[in-house]
Amino acid sequence: MQELSFSYQNIIAGQGFELAFAGMTIVFTALVLVSTFIALLPKVLMVINRLIPEVHLHTAPSQEDQDSDEAEIAAAVGVALYAREQSR
Repeated sequence: MQELSFSYQNIIAGQGFELAFAGMTIVFTALVLVSTFIALLPKVLMVINRLIPEVHLHTAPSQEDQDSDEAEIAAAVGVALYAREQSR
């Protein structure tokens, strides 16, 4: 079996420094692009929000509707109690 030996000559011959430098450059460029995207995201979203406004869904009844519903229920209960008392 071949013995493993460490030598800078092996790294130079296999273009190790060039490969390491290229890898670091690629990773650095990717990180710069990601950080730039994150920094610009709020500004881009504000522009998009102007073009496509947020949709407001009104699924819950308003307070006025709830108040009128409560008044109608109270009136119905009152009529039912009054009818019950009259039938006795």
